Amino acid sequence: MRSNGKGKIIGIIFAVIIAVAIIKYLGLLIIAGGLGYWGYKKYQNAKRANQKSKLAIVLFSLAGIFFLAFIGNLSNVKQQDLANKAPAVPAKVEQTSVVPTTAKPEQTSKVVSTSASNEETAPEQPKRIPITLIAGTDGDTFKATVQGKEEKIRLLLVDTPESVKQGTPVQPFAKEASAFTLKQLKQGNLSLELDVSERDKYGRLLGYVWVGDKMLNEMLIEKGYARVAYINPPNVKYVDQFKEIQATAQKSGTGIWSIENYAQEDGFNQKTTRKVTTKADSPKNDSNAKESNPKVATPKEEVVKFYSKPRESSSNVYYKNCSAVRAAGADPIYEGEPGYSRKLDRDGDGVACER
Repeated sequence: MRSNGKGKIIGIIFAVIIAVAIIKYLGLLIIAGGLGYWGYKKYQNAKRANQKSKLAIVLFSLAGIFFLAFIGNLSNVKQQDLANKAPAVPAKVEQTSVVPTTAKPEQTSKVVSTSASNEETAPEQPKRIPITLIAGTDGDTFKATVQGKEEKIRLLLVDTPESVKQGTPVQPFAKEASAFTLKQLKQGNLSLELDVSERDKYGRLLGYVWVGDKMLNEMLIEKGYARVAYINPPNVKYVDQFKEIQATAQKSGTGIWSIENYAQEDGFNQKTTRKVTTKADSPKNDSNAKESNPKVATPKEEVVKFYSKPRESSSNVYYKNCSAVRAAGADPIYEGEPGYSRKLDRDGDGVACER
Protein backbone atom coordinates (compact mmCIF):
# COMPACT_ATOMS: atom_id res chain seq x y z
CA MET A 1 0.00 0.00 0.00
CA ARG A 2 2.80 2.35 0.84
CA SER A 3 4.43 1.73 -2.53
CA ASN A 4 1.14 2.53 -4.31
CA GLY A 5 0.86 5.78 -2.34
CA LYS A 6 4.39 6.82 -3.36
CA GLY A 7 3.61 5.98 -6.99
CA LYS A 8 0.53 8.23 -6.92
CA ILE A 9 2.52 11.10 -5.44
CA ILE A 10 5.23 10.77 -8.11
CA GLY A 11 2.55 10.61 -10.80
CA ILE A 12 0.90 13.78 -9.49
CA ILE A 13 4.27 15.60 -9.45
CA PHE A 14 4.95 14.67 -13.09
CA ALA A 15 1.43 15.74 -14.06
CA VAL A 16 1.93 19.14 -12.40
CA ILE A 17 5.30 19.61 -14.17
CA ILE A 18 3.74 18.80 -17.54
CA ALA A 19 0.80 21.12 -16.84
CA VAL A 20 3.15 23.99 -15.91
CA ALA A 21 5.17 23.46 -19.08
CA ILE A 22 2.05 23.47 -21.23
CA ILE A 23 0.65 26.57 -19.49
CA LYS A 24 3.99 28.40 -19.89
CA TYR A 25 4.05 28.03 -23.66
CA LEU A 26 0.34 27.55 -24.50
CA GLY A 27 -1.40 29.08 -21.47
CA LEU A 28 -3.24 31.84 -23.31
CA LEU A 29 -4.40 29.45 -26.00
CA ILE A 30 -5.64 26.91 -23.41
CA ILE A 31 -7.56 29.60 -21.53
CA ALA A 32 -9.09 30.88 -24.78
CA GLY A 33 -10.13 27.33 -25.73
CA GLY A 34 -11.64 26.66 -22.29
CA LEU A 35 -13.67 29.87 -22.32
CA GLY A 36 -14.82 29.20 -25.87
CA TYR A 37 -15.94 25.66 -24.97
CA TRP A 38 -17.75 26.93 -21.89
CA GLY A 39 -19.49 29.63 -23.92
CA TYR A 40 -20.52 27.09 -26.54
CA LYS A 41 -22.11 24.86 -23.87
CA LYS A 42 -24.04 27.80 -22.45
CA TYR A 43 -25.21 28.79 -25.93
CA GLN A 44 -26.48 25.23 -26.64
CA ASN A 45 -28.34 25.09 -23.35
CA ALA A 46 -29.99 28.46 -24.00
CA LYS A 47 -30.92 27.46 -27.54
CA ARG A 48 -32.74 24.35 -26.30
CA ALA A 49 -34.71 26.52 -23.91
CA ASN A 50 -35.38 29.10 -26.67
CA GLN A 51 -33.57 31.73 -24.62
CA LYS A 52 -30.67 34.10 -25.13
CA SER A 53 -27.58 33.58 -22.97
CA LYS A 54 -25.70 36.74 -22.04
CA LEU A 55 -23.09 34.60 -20.26
CA ALA A 56 -22.32 32.80 -23.52
CA ILE A 57 -21.65 36.15 -25.21
CA VAL A 58 -19.32 37.22 -22.39
CA LEU A 59 -17.45 33.92 -22.50
CA PHE A 60 -17.04 34.10 -26.31
CA SER A 61 -15.69 37.67 -25.95
CA LEU A 62 -13.15 36.66 -23.30
CA ALA A 63 -12.07 33.68 -25.40
CA GLY A 64 -11.45 36.04 -28.35
CA ILE A 65 -9.39 38.41 -26.19
CA PHE A 66 -7.16 35.60 -24.87
CA PHE A 67 -6.74 34.22 -28.38
CA LEU A 68 -5.60 37.62 -29.72
CA ALA A 69 -3.21 37.91 -26.76
CA PHE A 70 -1.72 34.50 -27.68
CA ILE A 71 -1.17 35.64 -31.30
CA GLY A 72 0.52 38.86 -30.13
CA ASN A 73 2.79 36.98 -27.73
CA LEU A 74 3.76 34.55 -30.50
CA SER A 75 4.82 37.41 -32.80
CA ASN A 76 6.91 38.99 -30.00
CA VAL A 77 8.80 35.74 -29.47
CA LYS A 78 9.62 35.55 -33.17
CA GLN A 79 10.93 39.14 -33.16
CA GLN A 80 13.16 38.41 -30.16
CA ASP A 81 14.61 35.35 -31.88
CA LEU A 82 15.43 37.42 -34.95
CA ALA A 83 17.03 40.10 -32.79
CA ASN A 84 19.19 37.52 -31.01
CA LYS A 85 20.40 36.06 -34.30
CA ALA A 86 21.22 39.48 -35.82
CA PRO A 87 24.86 40.74 -35.35
CA ALA A 88 25.36 43.29 -32.59
CA VAL A 89 25.93 46.87 -33.79
CA PRO A 90 28.16 49.03 -31.56
CA ALA A 91 26.36 52.01 -30.12
CA LYS A 92 29.20 54.43 -30.82
CA VAL A 93 32.36 54.02 -32.86
CA GLU A 94 35.14 56.55 -32.64
CA GLN A 95 38.21 56.80 -34.86
CA THR A 96 41.15 57.30 -32.56
CA SER A 97 43.80 58.14 -35.15
CA VAL A 98 44.27 59.13 -38.77
CA VAL A 99 44.79 56.10 -41.01
CA PRO A 100 47.42 56.58 -43.75
CA THR A 101 46.22 56.07 -47.33
CA THR A 102 48.84 53.37 -47.82
CA ALA A 103 47.68 51.30 -44.83
CA LYS A 104 46.53 47.76 -45.45
CA PRO A 105 42.86 46.84 -44.88
CA GLU A 106 43.66 44.73 -41.85
CA GLN A 107 45.55 47.63 -40.31
CA THR A 108 42.68 50.08 -40.70
CA SER A 109 40.24 47.72 -39.01
CA LYS A 110 42.41 47.74 -35.89
CA VAL A 111 42.60 51.52 -35.69
CA VAL A 112 38.82 52.00 -35.34
CA SER A 113 37.69 51.08 -31.86
CA THR A 114 35.48 52.31 -29.03
CA SER A 115 36.89 54.53 -26.30
CA ALA A 116 36.31 51.79 -23.73
CA SER A 117 38.45 49.27 -25.65
CA ASN A 118 41.24 51.86 -26.03
CA GLU A 119 41.42 52.24 -22.26
CA GLU A 120 41.69 48.48 -21.80
CA THR A 121 44.43 47.91 -24.42
CA ALA A 122 46.58 50.97 -23.64
CA PRO A 123 50.00 49.78 -22.31
CA GLU A 124 50.73 50.71 -18.72
CA GLN A 125 53.57 53.20 -18.46
CA PRO A 126 56.34 52.13 -16.04
CA LYS A 127 56.49 54.20 -12.86
CA ARG A 128 59.81 55.99 -12.43
CA ILE A 129 61.03 57.57 -9.21
CA PRO A 130 63.32 60.64 -9.49
CA ILE A 131 66.69 60.09 -7.77
CA THR A 132 69.81 62.18 -7.08
CA LEU A 133 73.36 60.80 -7.20
CA ILE A 134 75.32 60.81 -3.94
CA ALA A 135 78.33 58.60 -4.61
CA GLY A 136 79.60 56.06 -7.09
CA THR A 137 80.64 52.59 -5.93
CA ASP A 138 81.41 50.44 -8.98
CA GLY A 139 79.93 49.62 -12.36
CA ASP A 140 76.62 48.22 -11.12
CA THR A 141 76.17 49.85 -7.70
CA PHE A 142 75.94 53.42 -6.41
CA LYS A 143 74.39 55.58 -3.71
CA ALA A 144 71.55 58.01 -4.35
CA THR A 145 68.84 59.99 -2.64
CA VAL A 146 65.46 58.33 -3.22
CA GLN A 147 62.38 60.18 -1.97
CA GLY A 148 64.47 62.07 0.58
CA LYS A 149 66.28 58.96 1.88
CA GLU A 150 69.83 57.77 1.17
CA GLU A 151 69.75 54.39 -0.57
CA LYS A 152 72.23 51.99 -2.10
CA ILE A 153 71.03 50.98 -5.58
CA ARG A 154 71.94 47.77 -7.41
CA LEU A 155 71.28 47.64 -11.16
CA LEU A 156 69.02 44.72 -12.06
CA LEU A 157 69.97 41.87 -14.44
CA VAL A 158 73.56 43.10 -15.02
CA ASP A 159 76.97 42.28 -13.56
CA THR A 160 80.13 44.29 -14.12
CA PRO A 161 83.70 43.17 -13.30
CA GLU A 162 84.79 43.69 -9.69
CA SER A 163 86.87 46.72 -8.75
CA VAL A 164 86.13 47.30 -5.04
CA LYS A 165 85.44 43.82 -3.65
CA GLN A 166 87.72 42.95 -0.75
CA GLY A 167 90.14 40.09 -1.52
CA THR A 168 89.32 40.10 -5.25
CA PRO A 169 91.80 41.33 -7.90
CA VAL A 170 90.71 44.33 -9.91
CA GLN A 171 89.27 42.55 -12.93
CA PRO A 172 89.71 43.60 -16.56
CA PHE A 173 87.25 46.35 -17.63
CA ALA A 174 86.21 46.91 -13.99
CA LYS A 175 87.60 50.45 -13.85
CA GLU A 176 86.24 51.23 -17.29
CA ALA A 177 82.76 50.07 -16.21
CA SER A 178 82.93 52.14 -13.01
CA ALA A 179 84.09 55.24 -14.88
CA PHE A 180 81.37 54.81 -17.52
CA THR A 181 78.62 54.39 -14.91
CA LEU A 182 79.76 57.43 -12.94
CA LYS A 183 80.04 59.54 -16.09
CA GLN A 184 76.46 58.71 -17.05
CA LEU A 185 75.11 59.33 -13.55
CA LYS A 186 76.82 62.72 -13.37
CA GLN A 187 74.66 63.91 -16.27
CA GLY A 188 71.67 64.11 -13.92
CA ASN A 189 68.00 63.73 -14.84
CA LEU A 190 68.05 60.32 -13.15
CA SER A 191 65.08 58.10 -12.34
CA LEU A 192 64.65 54.61 -10.93
CA GLU A 193 62.22 52.01 -12.28
CA LEU A 194 61.46 49.19 -9.85
CA ASP A 195 60.48 45.64 -10.77
CA VAL A 196 58.34 43.25 -8.67
CA SER A 197 60.75 42.68 -5.73
CA GLU A 198 62.17 45.99 -4.56
CA ARG A 199 65.16 44.88 -2.44
CA ASP A 200 67.79 42.15 -2.23
CA LYS A 201 68.99 40.32 0.87
CA TYR A 202 71.47 43.15 1.57
CA GLY A 203 68.70 45.74 1.71
CA ARG A 204 69.75 47.42 -1.55
CA LEU A 205 67.13 48.85 -3.89
CA LEU A 206 66.94 46.87 -7.12
CA GLY A 207 65.93 48.51 -10.36
CA TYR A 208 66.54 49.92 -13.80
CA VAL A 209 68.18 53.36 -13.79
CA TRP A 210 67.23 55.86 -16.48
CA VAL A 211 69.46 58.74 -17.54
CA GLY A 212 66.93 60.90 -19.35
CA ASP A 213 65.36 58.53 -21.88
CA LYS A 214 68.26 56.01 -21.86
CA MET A 215 68.56 53.03 -19.51
CA LEU A 216 71.95 52.66 -17.80
CA ASN A 217 71.59 48.86 -17.44
CA GLU A 218 71.12 48.58 -21.19
CA MET A 219 74.02 50.92 -22.03
CA LEU A 220 76.46 48.90 -19.89
CA ILE A 221 75.59 45.71 -21.78
CA GLU A 222 75.78 47.49 -25.13
CA LYS A 223 79.27 48.89 -24.38
CA GLY A 224 80.54 45.49 -23.26
CA TYR A 225 81.03 46.56 -19.64
CA ALA A 226 78.47 44.13 -18.18
CA ARG A 227 77.02 40.69 -18.73
CA VAL A 228 73.38 39.68 -18.27
CA ALA A 229 73.27 37.96 -14.89
CA TYR A 230 71.33 37.33 -11.66
CA ILE A 231 68.15 36.40 -13.50
CA ASN A 232 65.92 35.83 -10.50
CA PRO A 233 62.15 35.79 -11.13
CA PRO A 234 59.98 37.74 -10.75
CA ASN A 235 62.49 40.55 -11.54
CA VAL A 236 62.89 39.65 -15.23
CA LYS A 237 61.03 42.47 -16.98
CA TYR A 238 63.76 43.31 -19.52
CA VAL A 239 65.73 40.05 -19.58
CA ASP A 240 64.89 39.12 -23.20
CA GLN A 241 65.73 42.63 -24.40
CA PHE A 242 69.06 42.56 -22.52
CA LYS A 243 70.00 39.16 -23.95
CA GLU A 244 69.53 40.45 -27.51
CA ILE A 245 71.82 43.41 -26.83
CA GLN A 246 74.41 41.13 -25.21
CA ALA A 247 74.39 38.82 -28.26
CA THR A 248 75.28 41.82 -30.45
CA ALA A 249 78.14 42.84 -28.12
CA GLN A 250 79.46 39.27 -28.11
CA LYS A 251 79.51 39.07 -31.91
CA SER A 252 81.41 42.32 -32.20
CA GLY A 253 83.86 41.40 -29.39
CA THR A 254 83.15 44.55 -27.42
CA GLY A 255 84.63 45.14 -23.95
CA ILE A 256 84.54 42.05 -21.75
CA TRP A 257 83.81 39.93 -24.83
CA SER A 258 87.19 40.86 -26.34
CA ILE A 259 88.90 38.47 -23.88
CA GLU A 260 88.31 34.84 -24.75
CA ASN A 261 86.42 32.82 -22.09
CA TYR A 262 86.49 35.78 -19.68
CA ALA A 263 82.77 36.42 -19.16
CA GLN A 264 81.00 33.20 -18.15
CA GLU A 265 77.46 32.36 -17.10
CA ASP A 266 78.55 32.06 -13.45
CA GLY A 267 80.80 35.14 -13.38
CA PHE A 268 84.16 36.34 -14.66
CA ASN A 269 86.91 33.74 -15.17
CA GLN A 270 89.59 34.35 -12.53
CA LYS A 271 92.19 32.30 -14.45
CA THR A 272 91.75 34.55 -17.48
CA THR A 273 92.03 37.55 -15.16
CA ARG A 274 95.39 36.33 -13.84
CA LYS A 275 96.75 35.77 -17.34
CA VAL A 276 95.75 39.24 -18.49
CA THR A 277 97.09 40.94 -15.33
CA THR A 278 100.38 39.00 -15.42
CA LYS A 279 100.96 39.81 -19.07
CA ALA A 280 100.44 43.49 -18.37
CA ASP A 281 102.75 43.54 -15.33
CA SER A 282 105.62 41.38 -16.69
CA PRO A 283 108.82 43.09 -18.01
CA LYS A 284 108.85 43.10 -21.81
CA ASN A 285 112.55 42.42 -22.39
CA ASP A 286 113.35 40.08 -19.50
CA SER A 287 113.05 36.53 -20.86
CA ASN A 288 114.08 35.03 -17.50
CA ALA A 289 111.45 36.88 -15.55
CA LYS A 290 109.19 34.49 -13.74
CA GLU A 291 105.43 34.75 -13.98
CA SER A 292 104.32 36.53 -10.87
CA ASN A 293 100.98 36.37 -9.20
CA PRO A 294 98.74 39.35 -9.85
CA LYS A 295 98.54 41.95 -7.18
CA VAL A 296 95.38 41.64 -5.15
CA ALA A 297 93.70 44.96 -4.93
CA THR A 298 92.57 46.08 -1.50
CA PRO A 299 90.43 49.01 -2.45
CA LYS A 300 88.12 50.93 -0.23
CA GLU A 301 84.78 49.36 0.43
CA GLU A 302 83.21 52.08 -1.68
CA VAL A 303 84.64 54.72 -3.98
CA VAL A 304 83.70 57.81 -2.00
CA LYS A 305 82.83 60.38 -4.62
CA PHE A 306 80.40 62.94 -3.21
CA TYR A 307 78.78 65.77 -5.13
CA SER A 308 77.07 67.67 -2.37
CA LYS A 309 80.30 69.63 -1.78
CA PRO A 310 81.91 70.43 -5.15
CA ARG A 311 85.65 70.85 -5.34
CA GLU A 312 87.46 73.91 -6.60
CA SER A 313 86.13 75.06 -9.93
CA SER A 314 89.35 76.78 -10.94
CA SER A 315 91.02 75.37 -14.04
CA ASN A 316 94.41 76.25 -12.50
CA VAL A 317 94.33 73.35 -10.02
CA TYR A 318 97.52 71.35 -10.44
CA TYR A 319 98.95 68.34 -8.61
CA LYS A 320 102.56 67.29 -9.04
CA ASN A 321 101.81 63.63 -8.32
CA CYS A 322 99.24 61.31 -6.72
CA SER A 323 100.81 61.80 -3.30
CA ALA A 324 99.89 65.47 -3.54
CA VAL A 325 96.38 64.54 -4.63
CA ARG A 326 95.92 62.21 -1.67
CA ALA A 327 97.38 64.76 0.72
CA ALA A 328 94.75 67.23 -0.48
CA GLY A 329 92.03 64.59 -0.06
CA ALA A 330 91.07 64.92 -3.71
CA ASP A 331 91.52 61.31 -4.81
CA PRO A 332 90.34 59.85 -7.03
CA ILE A 333 90.09 62.50 -9.78
CA TYR A 334 87.87 61.78 -12.75
CA GLU A 335 88.46 63.05 -16.25
CA GLY A 336 87.02 66.54 -16.66
CA GLU A 337 87.43 67.49 -13.00
CA PRO A 338 89.89 70.13 -11.72
CA GLY A 339 93.39 68.72 -11.32
CA TYR A 340 92.96 65.76 -13.66
CA SER A 341 95.81 65.08 -16.06
CA ARG A 342 96.94 62.15 -18.21
CA LYS A 343 100.17 62.07 -16.23
CA LEU A 344 98.24 61.09 -13.10
CA ASP A 345 96.06 58.59 -15.01
CA ARG A 346 98.69 56.01 -15.93
CA ASP A 347 96.31 53.31 -17.13
CA GLY A 348 94.25 55.80 -19.15
CA ASP A 349 90.88 54.68 -17.78
CA GLY A 350 89.63 58.19 -17.03
CA VAL A 351 90.23 57.86 -13.28
CA ALA A 352 93.45 59.38 -11.84
CA CYS A 353 95.07 58.39 -8.56
CA GLU A 354 92.63 55.62 -7.76
CA ARG A 355 93.70 53.32 -4.95
